[in-house]
Amino acid sequence: MKIETHKQENSILELTVEVDEERVQPALRAAARQLAKRYPVPGFRPGKAPYDVILRQFGEGALYEAAVEDLGQKVYAEALEQEKIDAYGPGALEDVQLKPMVLKFSVPLRPEVELGDYRALQLPYTPPEIKDEQVNEALEHLREHQAVMEPVDRPAELTDVAVLDVKGYLNTGENPSDFLLADQDISLLLDEKTDWPVPGFAPFIVGLKAGEEKKFDLTFPDDYANESLRGQTAHFEVTVKEVKQRTLPEWNDELAKTIGDYQTLDEMRARVREDLANQAERTVEQEYNAQIMDRLLEQAHIRYPLVLLEKEVDDLLEDLDRRLHEQRLTLDDYLKIEGKTKEALREEYKPRAEERLKRALILGKVVELEQLDVSDTDVDDQIEKLSTPFGEQAGRIRELFGTKDARRTLGVDLLTQKALKRLSAIARGEQVPLPGAAEAQPEARHLPAGQAGRASPGVIEGQAEAESAPAAEASAQ
Repeated sequence: MKIETHKQENSILELTVEVDEERVQPALRAAARQLAKRYPVPGFRPGKAPYDVILRQFGEGALYEAAVEDLGQKVYAEALEQEKIDAYGPGALEDVQLKPMVLKFSVPLRPEVELGDYRALQLPYTPPEIKDEQVNEALEHLREHQAVMEPVDRPAELTDVAVLDVKGYLNTGENPSDFLLADQDISLLLDEKTDWPVPGFAPFIVGLKAGEEKKFDLTFPDDYANESLRGQTAHFEVTVKEVKQRTLPEWNDELAKTIGDYQTLDEMRARVREDLANQAERTVEQEYNAQIMDRLLEQAHIRYPLVLLEKEVDDLLEDLDRRLHEQRLTLDDYLKIEGKTKEALREEYKPRAEERLKRALILGKVVELEQLDVSDTDVDDQIEKLSTPFGEQAGRIRELFGTKDARRTLGVDLLTQKALKRLSAIARGEQVPLPGAAEAQPEARHLPAGQAGRASPGVIEGQAEAESAPAAEASAQ
């Protein structure tokens, strides 16, 4: 075979292969036999017609097309091996010349990531501080769940709970299209902080007794979460069905025992403070990691085949489809509601997909440069950590995570977390040993070929954007 290669800018290799005629002719005859079996030639048993007859019956183009379908895959694999080309994914047959047979393939190459001097990156880190006011607020929230509610025959007051039937309309409600909501038996805490269905609604209920009705208008604030409702006036019709007085229990050790696994009120306060501190630390870590990734994105030079970006868009749309199914909708339903085509939606998702992909590739490069590993024991420990909270179902969860694919996913997740922690330590100015300086652990192993080179976006978004899920396909196929 004669082979020519030309590397293009977007991490694609143009691979041109001229196939020897000695291979083409047998491939044509094999294709002819297969065609004759599928589409019998009159006067001959299936697959037994002479080559010349089959050629006249189907035409030279059909034979070449069938031959290329089979021969192309073999030629492609042999060319990769002969030229020692490290393809990062499936190639594509872009063009075919018949005589002589010349096949042109596009081959996606491994992404190229240059991080610059990432070990010189320094960012200030401020540990979170939990104040007494935050602890008191959290404790008060827990106490409110223990409130005793009793029906009262009097006008509603602030801190009461009112059971309501509510109808809401935009503007005057004269047109069916203005309909906003209709809810029955809604238990609403009459508090100035209550913002359902719109800030300022609850005070209008104060002073009403069970059985009374009220109509009033409210305007949605300019910073309302739903942008389409900002500044619009809503008309509400409310019927009070019941008024309940809330009585909060006194703070004491017995209340602490009722709320949770605590022996004393002091123990409960200490545990709540610890939980708040852990939550705040996770939030600060996510924000800090996001800053690190932003800085690395600014200084990194990244080249990758476009097929990776398309795959990232596919993943995002699959996530959207899953969320829609939870709401009993389909992607087609969503497109109709939004008035978009699938192609337009893909274009809309590309910027986010590109950022996810670049963050993943950066972390994969960090895994490679820092020589980070995940051991089988690490994965086992993670499975145990994830399954234990399920109690009696823990065994079933262990089975689910015990498959080869699930263990690989968990390993990738842990590897990405290691990369993020390593970058965080470097940015804080901690003494981080250079790659290879520490003794290798006997159980440590690299991920299988193809699992190193890009991190899984889930964990990255969970760390950098406080979103969710697992992580890192890191460094070499």
